[in-house]
Amino acid sequence: MRNFLLSLALMAIALPFTSCTDDEPVIQDEPVKETVTGKNLVSWTIKAEDGTTNYVETADYIFNIERTKDEATVSVVAKDVKFDSHMPIKVSFRMEDIKTTKFDENYVRFKASSVKFLDSETGEENTRYTLTNVKGYVDKKNNIYSLDYTVNGTWRVLVFNSTVSTLVTDNDYSATSDLYYSYKIDVDDMKAEVFIYNVQFQVGGATSPVLKKISIPDLDVAFTTEDYDDGPIQPVIKLTGDNIVPTYYTGANLDQGTPYPALVVNNFKSTLDISAHVHYIFFNCHGGEHSNIDNVLGSNLYLWGWDWTTNGPMRQN
Repeated sequence: MRNFLLSLALMAIALPFTSCTDDEPVIQDEPVKETVTGKNLVSWTIKAEDGTTNYVETADYIFNIERTKDEATVSVVAKDVKFDSHMPIKVSFRMEDIKTTKFDENYVRFKASSVKFLDSETGEENTRYTLTNVKGYVDKKNNIYSLDYTVNGTWRVLVFNSTVSTLVTDNDYSATSDLYYSYKIDVDDMKAEVFIYNVQFQVGGATSPVLKKISIPDLDVAFTTEDYDDGPIQPVIKLTGDNIVPTYYTGANLDQGTPYPALVVNNFKSTLDISAHVHYIFFNCHGGEHSNIDNVLGSNLYLWGWDWTTNGPMRQN
């Protein structure tokens, strides 16, 4: 009997602490951890003091992301990269964890004024290097990766996809009738190919039929900078070419390419402004010319995710 009464007393004491109230803490979901790898990205190093191109290569970056309800934590692992053409060997390293509230299940944006340079294996800090002005963007849904960081105040490193496109939902070009562009850059050969979707050409007073997809291959690539009068030096990629036979694509998935000598391209010039995430394109073709100068939406590049302005790509999460 005594044990029974004691049990009742303990239950009475416990009741106020187990009853449901509006003030009861909400149990948080378990953190979601994932690893996203950006392979064969363009890694472009610019000397901070004069803006000259110092080193261009392909590189792999691994993004370790941990998400809770209110916050994401990102660490970035660089695999075998160089900052300077004179470095005798490539280095691998990890950026110290960066916290951000700019994320959802498909993308994450992050930035930090300074983070530690860590050994990629042991996690120990390497004080020979400092990492500042770090900005990054990972879009898993569209496989878009971009990173911008400065090493020792000397080298600015820009990392981005070797295929750079104008803003398209899920990169599904076949689902729209609008004009879109996609640039494929080969760093090893310093060549590029531009794909143009839903394009029409003006020849005199006539307009050509809509071509769902064409490409202009074998363009020469130059990594350089522009010194604008009203702003800082901007890193740009310039593409040029002349007397190029484009490829015309057909098929259900626009994957059947055929040379199209009736549309020889001349005087091709294109500039990809990496920091401003815009591009400009011009060329002559079939007695007419093509340009995106007057097409504001067609000038945007889906590249950066942090510094977008009201004039940049429409997604501003």
